[in-house]
Amino acid sequence: MQHRGAIGKPRTSAIYPAVFLTSAGVLMLQVALTRLFSFTLWYHFAYVVISVALLGYGASGALLSAFPGILRGNLPRTLFACATGCAVAIPAGLLVYAHTPFYPLQLFRQPAQWWYLAAYYAAAGIPFFLAGVCIAGAMAAASERVTRVYCADLMGAGLGAALVVSAIWRLETPGVVIAAAGLMAGAAACWAWWWRPALAAAPLTLVVLLVVGGGPFWRSIQFRPSVEKCMALQLGLAHLSPPAGDLSEAEQTPLAEASGKWRILPDLTRWGAVFRVDVLEHTGDSAGAARARQAGSSDDYGEPPLAHISIPHDGDANAMIYAGGDRAWLNRFFMNHAVSLPYALLGPQPDVLIIGAGGGREVHAALCHRARSTTALDLDPLTVRLVTHSLADYSGYLAEQPGVRFVVGEGRSFVRQSKRRYDLIEMNQVDSLTAASIGASVLFENYLFTVEAIGDYLAHLREGGVYCQLHLNPPPETEDIRFKTSILRAGAALEALRRRGVKRPQDCIAVIYAKGLMTYVVRPRPFTRAETALLRDYCKRQRFVQVHLPYHRLDNELSRYLRTSPRARAQSMLSSALRRDPPTDDRPFVWPYFKWLRVFDPLHHYRARHAVASGQLVMIPLLGVALAGALAFILGPLALFRRRGIRSPAAGGLTVYFAALGFGFMFIEISFIQRFVLFLGYPTYSLTVVLSALLVASGVGSLTSQRLITRAEQSLLWALGGLLVVGGLYLAFGGAVFGAFLGYALWLRIMVAVLMIAPLGFVMGMFFPTGIRVVNDVAPQFVPWAWGINASTSVVAAILAVMLAMTVGFRMVGVYALGIYVIGVIALYVAHRRGRAAHAVADTQQAALRSSVAEG
Repeated sequence: MQHRGAIGKPRTSAIYPAVFLTSAGVLMLQVALTRLFSFTLWYHFAYVVISVALLGYGASGALLSAFPGILRGNLPRTLFACATGCAVAIPAGLLVYAHTPFYPLQLFRQPAQWWYLAAYYAAAGIPFFLAGVCIAGAMAAASERVTRVYCADLMGAGLGAALVVSAIWRLETPGVVIAAAGLMAGAAACWAWWWRPALAAAPLTLVVLLVVGGGPFWRSIQFRPSVEKCMALQLGLAHLSPPAGDLSEAEQTPLAEASGKWRILPDLTRWGAVFRVDVLEHTGDSAGAARARQAGSSDDYGEPPLAHISIPHDGDANAMIYAGGDRAWLNRFFMNHAVSLPYALLGPQPDVLIIGAGGGREVHAALCHRARSTTALDLDPLTVRLVTHSLADYSGYLAEQPGVRFVVGEGRSFVRQSKRRYDLIEMNQVDSLTAASIGASVLFENYLFTVEAIGDYLAHLREGGVYCQLHLNPPPETEDIRFKTSILRAGAALEALRRRGVKRPQDCIAVIYAKGLMTYVVRPRPFTRAETALLRDYCKRQRFVQVHLPYHRLDNELSRYLRTSPRARAQSMLSSALRRDPPTDDRPFVWPYFKWLRVFDPLHHYRARHAVASGQLVMIPLLGVALAGALAFILGPLALFRRRGIRSPAAGGLTVYFAALGFGFMFIEISFIQRFVLFLGYPTYSLTVVLSALLVASGVGSLTSQRLITRAEQSLLWALGGLLVVGGLYLAFGGAVFGAFLGYALWLRIMVAVLMIAPLGFVMGMFFPTGIRVVNDVAPQFVPWAWGINASTSVVAAILAVMLAMTVGFRMVGVYALGIYVIGVIALYVAHRRGRAAHAVADTQQAALRSSVAEG
């Protein structure tokens, strides 16, 4: 008689598509949630999604280890129930994310936020937990065919990660979440076919309902940005209370005028793989619409042009579209705006490259100055389409103006690929004073503003050309910690010039402040005194503030920083509570942040108080929640029900080994995801490519280690040697490979990325199965603990890696990962020797006992 938990021969094949669909759905859900949380929360919660996914998988394995009776019961029924529950829980999570008022940067101000955080974790974690039960249960049930199940798991995960970006463009982000639910319902139908074929009709009906009604369902849900974002303020969803205590009266005025005076144009709102892009229309008077966006304007520009259209990206970083119908009106405004400052140094009809075209403000300025050619580059195709097509009539048909060309592309890659040189490369970061004031920008990584990026821009300027960067900033005379970002931006330009061999780089930089907009003008060679006088006269005429001018000793912190010696700058960085060294490709954090040991220091001398530290302070409780979750849901059940695993003499070394695997693998994964953002252009692309390549390559390495290398010690030596060689080559030459291929097409960069990731993933995949073989040899009862310790440390490492990178950079995180692997291998060798010695002693004692019994 066949056991109920065994695989029935007539329907054995059903398990493979079930595992395939489950893995594909889980990977698609994981990536989609990173995009969803970027809008409803903040971008850095992408790392939290990875941690939550690992926690769900780890908890499922701990459950099956603690209660092995689940695997001995009616397993097909259990897996059918889990898959069906997962298919229902995934779309239900959308309701939780839309209606739970969780504001992460308010965790230290509102105790109720901890309950809302728990709701978010539960909504995100339950689907991963149920899917983890399905995968673990399938592998346990098909233990004699585990390689096929493992292959189906990896193929599904790889395909899900590979297809998710195109799926987001077609279905939008919530639609991909619904698609993931549909895949899980399909998996439930496969489990039903294994158990009771007649029940397959129920999940198949759910698939049909999701296909037909999934779109109307998620479109009926009103997803709202966090109240800490500028878009929420515009729509009247938030008051000034979160940032009000950290903004000056001058800064609060435009925010107060904007509050509640905008409405969404839902027909133009779209979710994309880069941003969620909303279109807001001002509902008040024309002057009120324009007053909210006067940053950088002169007091003498007259009546402002219309600015009725705002385009938030992920709920923040708004781009404005100015009404382009009256060119004379626009010319008067932009001729007296900070965006025109670099044109004072250029000859007639310059060739202009704009990085981050947004709503077209810089394009208007280029047209005002009769640029011969204007290349307007933007990363997001949705924004470009709005300006050039959907709202083209409002913007004055910018794309059809003489010499104007809009291009969708990533700035660094485009510049590297371009063989042209320009008279002006202008870049505008649309910062949000709201986001800056509450510390949301602290964890904002951007490879467009690093030392290496500025070096690329300077290399593509003609003789006499200018690089210009603008960003929102408080005035220099204030003791506002947010002003420190000017030091990072100017310091990056200073370092880029120094690397080019410029002897007095401070004489190549001019910094001007105009009504909340800081403007940096950089030349590859020093300004002449005549050019400096021209800038000084321009500032006086427009009533702009001179922050730093060559050959002038201006009394403010930024100018003193630029004039001081490199040794003095380094000394001031060491003594400061803030990290103020220039952003680089290895540590691309473009806002000042606190050193971790100083994050809780009293900051009464800063007007912004702890607001700027809010982003960092949020990471600390998130790390604590991850640690508590790992202890409660993974190690806790094992400690209660699997106590025997820690009684082996080898337990200490085995614990270190599997903890090292958890930390090491996640450190490499997170550092790769972040480093490849530069190479592939955006986090979503990096996440999908890195995950799919690492998973598939690790699976192949795992299978290879078991099939081709019979001895565990030999497998371990091969794996460690391969890891050190491949990892060392990546750390030594990865940057050079990035530089060589950064200017090529995206599809080629993806291929190069896969070729870089696959060898490392292959050798990393050998470690876990090799460790399990050692455990089976010396302490079989430790197997559940090995799995639980590895899962627990992975959950914590996903967040810890980001915190560590803010201190030492992502490259050093990779170096630490290699060192952790070495420590783990040494610990495993010690554990293996102790386990063998314990077995030898036990065998000797048993032999002596048998001998004494025989003699007796």
